[in-house]
Amino acid sequence: MPTSLYHVRKTSLGPKRKYRISADDGKGRPGEPLGYAEKQLKMSDELDLFADDRRSQKLATVRESSRGWLAALTGYEVFDDEGRLLGSFGLLPKKSVGRTTWEFEQPGLGRLTGAERSVRTARARRLLTLFDTAGEIAGALVKYHFDFVRDGEPVFSIDKPKVFDDWYRLTVREDAVDRRLLFALAVTMEARQRG
Repeated sequence: MPTSLYHVRKTSLGPKRKYRISADDGKGRPGEPLGYAEKQLKMSDELDLFADDRRSQKLATVRESSRGWLAALTGYEVFDDEGRLLGSFGLLPKKSVGRTTWEFEQPGLGRLTGAERSVRTARARRLLTLFDTAGEIAGALVKYHFDFVRDGEPVFSIDKPKVFDDWYRLTVREDAVDRRLLFALAVTMEARQRG
């Protein structure tokens, strides 16, 4: 089954985080720009995803949710530019004790579970975060890799392959995965994984 690669890079810190989303250039590096995201640091989590940094076309909006199965976890719903639900995802607190674990749901694709591949890396990141309340240093020092699976089969993965580089690689193994929903998940995970 062919795989698709994408890249998400955080381009700014501070009260407004900015992210650039790109296709792969065929050599494992960011290539053609596909999107742009902004994440405000505020009490209510909300994220807007645009086609480019001019913000001329909104692709999706992420909002916190407490409906349905999302009520049992830190959940988010993603809507397209006309307000239609694309899907949802959330952090599973109980399963995240050992390794951070997310749940991802897209209509027609089903519900996927994504956990950190390495228990050792998960523990190291948590340990570093204890000494870094802002979380930025911990996030920079530790790589991570999340595999999202359905019935034991990998559907996509999100990994941070380098230290001191806010670059995230997305590997997609099923064309049915909505890229807007996937990009929204990747940015939200980056914003939350500091803890």
